[in-house]
Amino acid sequence: MAEAGAQAARRRAAEAAAALAADIAAELPDGRAEAAATPTGAAVTVEARGLIAREFGTATKSPRPVIGPAIARLTGAG
Repeated sequence: MAEAGAQAARRRAAEAAAALAADIAAELPDGRAEAAATPTGAAVTVEARGLIAREFGTATKSPRPVIGPAIARLTGAG
């Protein structure tokens, strides 16, 4: 039963990571977001030009975050 529970948890993590990657990719037409399975669940890799400046802003530009809002939507907090 423990193994079945662990497999179910990994499956849910993979589904959540895939949903998060799709949500982020939709907001980053100039970048990419990919979900991948890991030994303990799943991970999302995000790449886009100027992503850090976009997420946090700069001295001259306000932030236009993508990752934080996508995570909030996934968790139901946003």
